[in-house]
Amino acid sequence: MAGQSDQHLSLFSPSEVEFVAEDEIAEIVPNIRMEALNMICGRGDFGPFFPQIPSKVPLWLAVALKRRGKCTIRAPEWMIVGECSFARLF
Repeated sequence: MAGQSDQHLSLFSPSEVEFVAEDEIAEIVPNIRMEALNMICGRGDFGPFFPQIPSKVPLWLAVALKRRGKCTIRAPEWMIVGECSFARLF
């Protein structure tokens, strides 16, 4: 985003960007079995989770599960350099 190096030109603060990004969907690989989690947020329930079976959850939930050692987070395709069409230009 243009202007991110100069805080006076930035449209959003770093904390606002983090808040918005937390609702992005991430893919996790659980290492435990867990029943579905019933959330009151707009996206509903997540799970059930089974070991080594990928599942999609919001980033905030992926980070919370990762911190507790219950999953690994898979990098999205756009973060993998070999998969990025932009990277092929160089």
